[in-house]
Amino acid sequence: MIFVIVISLILVLISALLVTLHFGLDKKVVYKNLQFKHVVITGGSSGIGKAVAEEAAKLGAHVTIIGRDIAKLESAVKDISVCKSNDEQKIQYAALDITSDYSSIEKCLSSLEVDIGPIFMLINCAGMCICGQFESMKVEDIKQMIDLNYFGTAYPTRYVLKGMKKRNEGIIVFVSSEAALLGIYGYSAYSAAKWAVRGLAESVLMELVGTDVRLMLAFPPDTDTPGFKQEELTKPKETKLISGSGGLQSPESVGKKMLLDAMNGKTYSVFGMSGQLLATLYCSSIDSFGQVFMQILTTGFLRAITVPIILSFHKIVRDGLIERMKSEKKTVQ
Repeated sequence: MIFVIVISLILVLISALLVTLHFGLDKKVVYKNLQFKHVVITGGSSGIGKAVAEEAAKLGAHVTIIGRDIAKLESAVKDISVCKSNDEQKIQYAALDITSDYSSIEKCLSSLEVDIGPIFMLINCAGMCICGQFESMKVEDIKQMIDLNYFGTAYPTRYVLKGMKKRNEGIIVFVSSEAALLGIYGYSAYSAAKWAVRGLAESVLMELVGTDVRLMLAFPPDTDTPGFKQEELTKPKETKLISGSGGLQSPESVGKKMLLDAMNGKTYSVFGMSGQLLATLYCSSIDSFGQVFMQILTTGFLRAITVPIILSFHKIVRDGLIERMKSEKKTVQ
């Protein structure tokens, strides 16, 4: 009898949740193509940014990539132009340091809108990572990561939001990291910047409720990009062992999935089992009934799974510390 009552209560709760989500969630806005829509991509001269730009060109978009290195931008524009689906598409670049002051960013983006038209989609791909133990990091490196990863996303987003809300359409993509969901050895300053990006995204998401403007937060794993190769140069052994457990993705696969997820109205874009697990545990904004149901159904179980994983990371760090202490002891002797 008690079992029947419990099952009945669960069914009632699930039904109530379904009804609440049906009437409470904004409807997804889905786009099948980007025909002559203006897509702007920061960090678009290489890596994930360039891969996204190529996918956008294939879907008929006018594409503007933003970066600092003019030679790389010119080369990327040539590659992206090959992907155009028709001759009327415009593929161009804008040389800009997005860590500069807001007025410079505003001036650049407003001129792009005059040249091509309103920015329909902003994809914030510019970012960087310098690894290392926090107390050993250069202060200027910490500041640079905050400036590029956080303000380099916040400032362009602030500019496009007003126009998108006025037109009641548009998509903004934030590129965060799985390091924004779980603190990882060696990623202290980088994680802080990406957690800030995640916090900004989830707050702006709530500000967009009731509009047809959409924002998506992506959590790409390690991706085989020039930036990743540079990151490897400063990455401690412990960090390599921890982050390497998730494998290495290609920028093309990450870029394509990220763009399609955004066009399909998703709130989060995640990759692989680790991304799915972490997003289910830690992402607070409501994406769909399925997401909420999985969180209710599995959070306790998933937490039980993550505990031994995190403890295995602790063991890697502890072993590294012991190894360094032994090495220092030999040096002293």
